[in-house]
Amino acid sequence: MALELSSDITEVLSPASLDVEGYLVERVHKALRAVIVEMRLRPGSALSENEIAACLKVSKTPIREALIRLVEERLVTVVPKSGTRVALIDIERFREGCFVRLHLEVAAVAQAATLRNDGHIIQMKANLSRQREALEKEAYWDFFLCDEQFHALILKAAGLAGLIQIIEVAKVEVDRIRSLRNRLGVRRTEIVLREHEAIVSAIADRDPGRASQAMRDHLGEVDQRTWALGEDHVLWSFIESVSKVPTKKQFGFTG
Repeated sequence: MALELSSDITEVLSPASLDVEGYLVERVHKALRAVIVEMRLRPGSALSENEIAACLKVSKTPIREALIRLVEERLVTVVPKSGTRVALIDIERFREGCFVRLHLEVAAVAQAATLRNDGHIIQMKANLSRQREALEKEAYWDFFLCDEQFHALILKAAGLAGLIQIIEVAKVEVDRIRSLRNRLGVRRTEIVLREHEAIVSAIADRDPGRASQAMRDHLGEVDQRTWALGEDHVLWSFIESVSKVPTKKQFGFTG
C-alpha cells in the first residue's frame, strides 16, 4: 500500500481548522500542530506564512508566533536558504519519547493503583466503553483520542496531572509514527484495548505491582518499540524517505 501525504499546506488547512474559542495564537498553534502530528502534511514540506495566513484568514503575526512554538517543540525547522519546513522524522527522538513515556507512566500507574478512588475507576471504565465503540465502528482516529484520554486519566488518578503536557511534548515523534501506522492500516487496536482493560483491572484491585507490569507490557521496551518499525517494510520505507538518516549510534551499535 503506497502512502501519499500532501506537501501543500493549502490542501489540509482552512478556517474550519481553527477552534471557535481561545486566544488566536493558541488556536493557530493547535491547528498547525494537528496537521503535522496527524501526518496530514508530509515531513519536509514548506511552510509559508503567507499561505497559512490565506488558508486560515488571519494575519501573519499569530502565525509567526505559532511557528516559533512549533520550532521549540521540534515539529518545525528553519533551514538556511530553504525556509521553514515541517520537521523530518527523527528516530532518536522517537526513542527518547518511548523512554520518557515508559518510565514516567510505569511509575505513575503504580501510584494510581494506590491513590485511586471510585470516581477514577468509573471514568476509566467509561473510557474503555468508548474505545470499544470506536473499534466496532472502525473509527480509528476516535480510538486514538480515547487512548490519549485513557492515559491522561491514569496520570490524574495518580495525582500527577502536570505530567500530561510533559509527556505530550516528549512523545510527539511517537505520535507521528502512530499516525503513519494508522494511515497504512498497521494497527493493533484490539490488542491495545485488552491491554488497557488489564491496566484498569490492576488499578481497580489496588495492585501497584500488577499495574506497573501491565503498563510495561502495554508500552513495550524502548529497543522493542524501535526494532518493531521494521516489521512492516512499507512503513519503514516511508519512514526512511522522510526521516533523518539513521546512524549506527541511534540503533545502539558501535564501531
